Amino acid sequence: MAQWTEAIRTFFEGFGALPSGQRILASMDPVAWLLVTLLGGAVVVGVFFSLTTRRTFLSADEIEATPQMLLARLKQDPTRLPPIAIISRLGADATLELLEYGDQLRTHEWRYKWGSVREELLALLSQQNAFGPTYALARYYRSADKQEPDTLRIRRTVLIHKLGQPRYLEPDANGNPAELRIRAHPAEVQGELGFEGECTWLLADEPAPPAHGPLVEMEMIDFRTLQDADVRINIRRSPTVGGGFRLTLQKRHGMWVIVDEQIEWVS
Repeated sequence: MAQWTEAIRTFFEGFGALPSGQRILASMDPVAWLLVTLLGGAVVVGVFFSLTTRRTFLSADEIEATPQMLLARLKQDPTRLPPIAIISRLGADATLELLEYGDQLRTHEWRYKWGSVREELLALLSQQNAFGPTYALARYYRSADKQEPDTLRIRRTVLIHKLGQPRYLEPDANGNPAELRIRAHPAEVQGELGFEGECTWLLADEPAPPAHGPLVEMEMIDFRTLQDADVRINIRRSPTVGGGFRLTLQKRHGMWVIVDEQIEWVS
């Protein structure tokens, strides 16, 4: 027992023999100082990233607790996330719900935010060849029924792509309603496209009556193959304001998808 007591006393007395701080500093060479500096920097960086990363994860978890919560927040502000993140985190079906919801609102503030988001969402979905995104697009364009003639499905797809699901164009300053005019082949099947306004079907060379308000003109469908088609559509909001567009469509999984859009003229 006496030996253990003596050993413990000797151990603690050894602490008093430790060199002082001044002696330690005086004995350090450049390599030792470099190691101390690196160690200190590592500690500071570790603490910084620990705090900032924890804060970021908490913010993301709060936003994305469930897809339903994220969808609800995007319905309040569609610019909350980039479009590619919206599709990645919501999936095709919930993105379809967001597209359908967004097209129904007509306030200037919403449309200012929604226009670019909608355009990019449609472009991103059309770039995917999988059945899910293609079917979601076909449902959005109200063209998923494969029993319908291709020409009707193509025209409805183009119309919704440019005007949104309501297929509505505002009246002009005098209150004149918009009109849709379609140039069609004599053998083309005429049907309901859902345009909110008067719809007139014309043959290729048939003279058109004068327009009294905003005008949407859709040209004949140019089938390059059975799976590829081009359609031109002109949207004239007034005699001096409008634009012309050429849309390219491809048939995937039996459904038509817009894969390219070119602006041909703007006034």
